[in-house]
Amino acid sequence: MPHTELLAVVERDGFVESEHRGVAVVIDPDGRVIERHGDVTLPFLARSALKPLYAATMLDAGLVELEPACAALASASHHGEQVHVDTATAMAAALGVDEDALRCPPMRAPGGGERRFAHMCVGKHITMAAAARALGEPEGYWADEHPLGALLRRGVAQAAGEAEGLVAHDGCGALVFSTTPVGMARAFRRLAPDGEGAFRAVGDAMRAHPVLIDGEGKPDAVVIAETGCATKFGAEGTQAIVAPDGTTVVVKAADGARRAGAPVAIALLERVGAIPEGTGERLAEPLGLVQRSADVPVGILRPVV
Repeated sequence: MPHTELLAVVERDGFVESEHRGVAVVIDPDGRVIERHGDVTLPFLARSALKPLYAATMLDAGLVELEPACAALASASHHGEQVHVDTATAMAAALGVDEDALRCPPMRAPGGGERRFAHMCVGKHITMAAAARALGEPEGYWADEHPLGALLRRGVAQAAGEAEGLVAHDGCGALVFSTTPVGMARAFRRLAPDGEGAFRAVGDAMRAHPVLIDGEGKPDAVVIAETGCATKFGAEGTQAIVAPDGTTVVVKAADGARRAGAPVAIALLERVGAIPEGTGERLAEPLGLVQRSADVPVGILRPVV
């Protein structure tokens, strides 16, 4: 991928064991690009990092009403912990959505068995099912031709300030739309504490409920709780993060690995002064960046941007 740059390396006892290439962009609170690595104007799929934008679009359209915990779950890619299943159960009941009507496949639930409420994307699916019913088209909310798809595609494009993206199909069975990294950053910036309307509400919900976004001790939950940023990973190596002041970073790892996204984004936010210097070093252990031999640290995943 010639349009990428080296973003991070994994070191062990002086050896560089692996490299993560990709693209990254930083925009300031006014939406201006202040740093870029690689070509950030090419379309890509942000995958689950789009979930907060979907939630905000459906809220803004007046199709659903979501309590903060439910708005967080609508934005989440969780690990099927009891708190996630319980929140999904309550959310579906409040919105009048039946578990069996959801497109997301069943996954292992706490205590055994499989349930759709344990799927990492269930909050998005519950919200979409309720929104589809509000549109008068309750069946097939995931289909290419469903009016909800057109609404979400338009909402993402408007938030990004770009033409409507191409349509693809996510792993959970829902639609996903392309953006550019810089467009994604401008859309995600709207989730900041000084954002407006539904976007600010979703961002506030993410900041208030970090464990619902990911899981206890998981990277997104750690970053949100420890920095006050709103952040969301997406499958195949996307990380989007907006700092409390509105500075926003989007990272896309070319190898599809998740592990480089958060540390690279944090390093970039540190450099432009959006979060305190030393944040990345402080979070290296909880983010699982330290490489070990038994219990002895012998290396680290290190951003090189």
